[in-house]
Amino acid sequence: MPFQLSRAAIAAVFMAVATALSATSHAEVIELLDKTKLNAKIIHFYDGVYTVEAAGQTQKIPRDKIRSIGFTLPPARPEFSTPEKTFERWRKGLVEGAMERVIDCYALMYQGLLASQMGQAGDAMKKMQKEVEGTKFQIKGSSIKGDTATLKVQRQKGEDSETGDVAFIRENGEWKMLPPQQ
Repeated sequence: MPFQLSRAAIAAVFMAVATALSATSHAEVIELLDKTKLNAKIIHFYDGVYTVEAAGQTQKIPRDKIRSIGFTLPPARPEFSTPEKTFERWRKGLVEGAMERVIDCYALMYQGLLASQMGQAGDAMKKMQKEVEGTKFQIKGSSIKGDTATLKVQRQKGEDSETGDVAFIRENGEWKMLPPQQ
């Protein structure tokens, strides 16, 4: 018997995706069959009906009345405008124990994995904080090629000193870190 999802499961998956997308976007452009366009935020989807907020009002729109939905991305944030700024935000997030800020410094495709790893290893953040406590980071060089970048960073703690590369990728105009490649 092939694997099949129930309508409720499909709706739940779609709702999760729609919620995730609407959380990261300012508004969606919903084009109706009559070519009317709405700037709206998708609040809920169930049983073929979207609940949207447009112009301060909530309304329900059946899926069969919608021609298309276009998602818009938020503008790039200044704190991620250069690899150096992203690295500094990451460093400060570690020092302050701000796990959400640390995770936000990584590329989107790694954020869920990092959040999961941090959640599973309850003391992971404290361990990372302990490792960077008293550590000095100094950027020794940088190179940008298109939508990728590399920072050469020296880490010094006491007499120990190590220099390594930190890779970045540009996503939606923001420089985000990539985890170390093993």
